[in-house]
Amino acid sequence: MATPDWVAKELRAHAARVARRAPVAGPRAAKAKYLARGKALQVELTNGVIMQLPVKLIPGLEHEAPRNIRAVEVAGRGGSLHWPGLDLDLSVPSLVSSAFEGRTWMAELGRLGGRQSSDAKAAAARKNGRKGGRPRGRPPAHG
Repeated sequence: MATPDWVAKELRAHAARVARRAPVAGPRAAKAKYLARGKALQVELTNGVIMQLPVKLIPGLEHEAPRNIRAVEVAGRGGSLHWPGLDLDLSVPSLVSSAFEGRTWMAELGRLGGRQSSDAKAAAARKNGRKGGRPRGRPPAHG
């Protein structure tokens, strides 16, 4: 059963009122547009970060025509993206976190963190080296 237009309009108005009162937290969109060449959604965040997400990976947009995706609007003080013709709203924080979720992202963070050097890290490595290097792990206990 389809939602009547007046109900959908009232729900959007209510969501907009709630968003105006909500504290500004998390990533917020300043601009959003569809890039036909790369079949991607480009979102510019208020902190200057620009993300490009392949449309095929965005739930609700993966099978839509480019003309429908192009009609994206920034809504809720940047907290969501809205497509009026599709009656679709997506949370910006959810889009951002979905782009960086999972083990692959956490492994990359660890790799980058491991590459950072500091005086304290170098001193700890030298101290550990004088003790014979990194301690070996214990063999697994057999029960």
